[in-house]
Amino acid sequence: MPEGSSKPLWVLVVILLLAVAWTQYLADPIQYRMQEKAKPTSGGGELMVQLPGQFIVASVAGFKEVIAGALWVRADTFFHAGQYEAIIPIVRLVTWLDPHNVDVYSTGAWHLDYNFVDTNQMSDKRYIPAAVALLKEGIKHNPDIWDLYFELGWTHYNKKILDYEKAVEYIEKACTKDGVDPNTGQRVPRPEFVDRMLAHMYEKVGRFDDAIKQWYKARKRVEEAIARERKKKKGGYVDTTSLDVCDRNLGLLYLRLAWRYGDMEAYKKGLEIYKRLASRKDAPAQLVEATRGAEADYARRVATNNPPRDALKPLDAGFEVTWKKVAPKVFIIKGKVNLVPASEYKDLASECFTHWYRDNQNAPPDQRKLWRDGCRIRWILRDYDYKMPELKTFSYKIDKTKTIAWDSVYVSGGTFSDRIDLSQDPDFYPFKADKYKLTIMFVPQQAECPDYVQDRIGWKGEALRDKRYLDTKTQPGFHLLRKEMVLSKKDVL
Repeated sequence: MPEGSSKPLWVLVVILLLAVAWTQYLADPIQYRMQEKAKPTSGGGELMVQLPGQFIVASVAGFKEVIAGALWVRADTFFHAGQYEAIIPIVRLVTWLDPHNVDVYSTGAWHLDYNFVDTNQMSDKRYIPAAVALLKEGIKHNPDIWDLYFELGWTHYNKKILDYEKAVEYIEKACTKDGVDPNTGQRVPRPEFVDRMLAHMYEKVGRFDDAIKQWYKARKRVEEAIARERKKKKGGYVDTTSLDVCDRNLGLLYLRLAWRYGDMEAYKKGLEIYKRLASRKDAPAQLVEATRGAEADYARRVATNNPPRDALKPLDAGFEVTWKKVAPKVFIIKGKVNLVPASEYKDLASECFTHWYRDNQNAPPDQRKLWRDGCRIRWILRDYDYKMPELKTFSYKIDKTKTIAWDSVYVSGGTFSDRIDLSQDPDFYPFKADKYKLTIMFVPQQAECPDYVQDRIGWKGEALRDKRYLDTKTQPGFHLLRKEMVLSKKDVL
């Protein structure tokens, strides 16, 4: 937004703050006297007579909230006009006036994370610390509800910062809280998806026992909710879909522990769940076929004492990366990675359930896939000494001398290539430093790697090997592919 256009907004902010302070000063003694005189009534006529007075009390008592609401409506106007820089000062003011409006914190953080974008629609990563600080402030003012803990864990640490351990920490906290109905102020149970996401996050960080326990906890909560609903409806229809979601995910977790690491007891438990799902009259034919295939595979492996351990069979990643400057601040990234040839799926244990290799081979020759695509290679380019700051208090002022950018490149046919143009947005990418660090890596977790690829390499990339770029130190227990280079200013400008 042009510099001059923000001045009227700040004038409005100052006037509103003064008005709020003065009106609140005058209103508080009046409010207390009115509340003291107000008496509950039971007659409909008396209630109608008292409504105007009660409304005045509510309006005076909530004057700051009224102003906050009006400002938030104004923020929506700026949003639709694409004037995103004008929204954040309003977010700051609204949260001062009404620190219990959870939606403002979450929406404000979302704006900071996603709406400040360059010409190529890449978000400005320098705003992430501000988004995190805003959510932490919101948690401080609203510590007893689940919303902002989940928002911070799932959207920010999981999706943006890729700090999965921190994500688990905050989603765990979310799973200890309930919510509040914004219309009535009454406590309400947190949504079921919060508990399910915690189970998924445990899988992502390799805490499989905790994931199993969490799926059972999530299922129990669903059972209790269904029981309450049935009691309310007195035998009427109640949707039980969420139970199936828990069962399918728990069953798949058990099966994958067997297919990837050879846990035959887990195989048995997973089959028990899927046999129950497949025995229903309305069970999809595909589910029935998959379950029968897994039953036969289990029986064969028990008889021959041959547990599957697909994620423990080494796979040479053959990671190759080139990075070339083609113009000032414009680069080409390309390379190869052995993820994952279709031939690797021929005897994969999960094939008994998915039948992907069989179906692929039965396709016409010109339609057969030679690779299972879907992985992504992540690149990060930043000032050599850049560290994402941890703000103690929320501030949307950023250091515009710093450069930090990242994105990911899709892997198709075992290769990847992308043109990265950082030349059109000097405010986003000032390149003021003398040295830069470029990191190109593959992380075998959900954001970078689909589950069908993990069936071959494992949740933690245990199967991955590489002569030059295997990284086992950045995330202990995980196998990453990582190439890092130090660039001079001449290399980028």
